This record gives sequence, C-alpha cells and structure tokens, in this order.
Amino acid sequence: MYDTLKIKYQVSQLPKVVVKQKEKSFYWKGVKWCPVYNKENKRVNGYETRVNNLDLRLKGNTIFCSNSLQKWYMGNNYESFNYAQVVEAFKCLNTALPFNVYDAQVYYLAVGVVIEEETKPIIDTWLGFNGKQPLPMLGSNKVYGKKFYLTDYNIKGYDKTFEVKKHNQINLDKQLFRFELETYTRNLNNRKNPIVIYTVKDLIDKAKYQELASELLSKYQKIEKKQSVPLSKLTNKEKETLALFQNKDILAQYKIDHYESFRKRRTVYNRLQKLSNNTFLNALEIKLKASIESCLF
Repeated sequence: MYDTLKIKYQVSQLPKVVVKQKEKSFYWKGVKWCPVYNKENKRVNGYETRVNNLDLRLKGNTIFCSNSLQKWYMGNNYESFNYAQVVEAFKCLNTALPFNVYDAQVYYLAVGVVIEEETKPIIDTWLGFNGKQPLPMLGSNKVYGKKFYLTDYNIKGYDKTFEVKKHNQINLDKQLFRFELETYTRNLNNRKNPIVIYTVKDLIDKAKYQELASELLSKYQKIEKKQSVPLSKLTNKEKETLALFQNKDILAQYKIDHYESFRKRRTVYNRLQKLSNNTFLNALEIKLKASIESCLF
C-alpha cells in the first residue's frame, strides 16, 4: 500500500570530508556520495547518492531520502503490497541505508492500491471532490488519469498499464487502475481526527496502517461520481436538482445566491444518489475495498 515516502534523519557524527566540506566524492557506509553545487556561488551545499531507485541527499547533518518504497523492494508498484511485505521492506531498507531507518522522520507519504479494471470508464464518472473538479493527467498526448489537487492532500486515479508501458517499456497483459492518496504527514497529525505519523516506526504500526487503509477508501468514496438515476421515476423537482448539481459553475453561484434553497436541494441530491441503479460503480467500490483490505495481511 505504501508508495512514495519522504523521510529525513539527523546524523550525530558526520564523516570528516563532510565536516571539512571538501569538493570531492567520498564513500560512506559502502555508498558513494557526490557533491552538489550551489548554482549561484558554485560552492558545495550537500552530497547526493542513490540506493537502487531511492534518492538520498545529505545537507548539513541531515539525510533526506525519497522515492517509492514498493518499487525499491519489489521493482514495481503495479502488484499488491501488503502489510507483511511492508514490514519486510523496512527491515531490508534498514540494512541498506546509512542510518536507523525506524527513527527517521516521515514528512511525506503516498498510499495506493491497484485493481484489474479499465481506467477510462472509472475516471469518466468523476465529477468533483469538495467542490473542486479533477485535472487531467497527460502522457503522450493522452489523458490517462485524473487528479484532485486539494489543500491538505491530493488524490488521483490513473491507467497503470499505460504508465508502465510509457515509463518502463513493459507491456502488461491486463488493464490496471491505480488509486492513490498523497499527503504531508503534518496534515494527518494536525487534523481533528489525527492519524499520528511521525517516524517510520509509525508506518509499521498495524493499527495506524489500518487507519491509512480506511482513509484511502474513504477518499475514493467521497469523490462525487456521475450516477445512473432512473429519470422516468423522478419528479420535476428531483430532475431539476440533479441537473443543478451536475453543473458545478451554476451550482457554485446558486449556493451563494440561494443558500437555504441550496441546502434543501442538497438533501434531495444526496437521496437521489442513494437511489442510483449504477451497478458498475457499486461493483467497482466493492472491488477497490477488497483490494485495500487485502493489503492488511
């Protein structure tokens, strides 16, 4: 379930070459570090290296590490990545990095799952999230996904089969849809109902892992989706309400000009969504939920 991580760790004892800021590469903990230069004054302002796909940057006495944990451990992020695998991945990571990874501070986190499903019919139903419309994800002049940019987090869904072929030149023999939640951990820690994530130790806490899984599903469920409603069975008021809520620009102005009417119509709209006969969306949510739950073992 974990994908991109950004962590940092303060080093208590730096190599002499770093302390003296010598402008040359050096080996530390079996890894070659290369100097990074300030573009303006051409002075060394840090060192960088890679451990497989992980990017490491040493600046001052802090090591920053980022990229996909799943890709580092499994070589891809289009297969299932469950809790037991996550625990093992961090064990391996702890031996590969030049610090105690469990004590590292986590400041950015992305979680996601994949299901075997064609992407376009899914994202074509997405209307909005908390009043914001999704933006297209483009690749090779093709819309292969949609993404919501929100204040405290981003959520996106995209064609994983297409992305893997484009970036890795691998042809998968099935259609895969990936759904992800991206956020800075401060947003999880400081909200009304926090999921407290400070260090990597928190990421292998089973209870918190389950909370993040529930958070991922909740975000998908809260996306406003185009529903298939039996129009012939609706009253004129219900049809007007449905049309109003499907036009976001008109709805936003209507909310300003007629707030009390908006509240009443919103109640009607919520009831209409429950009357939806769209078996595709219902089956899709069940499939996504099952995929998320499978990551808990």
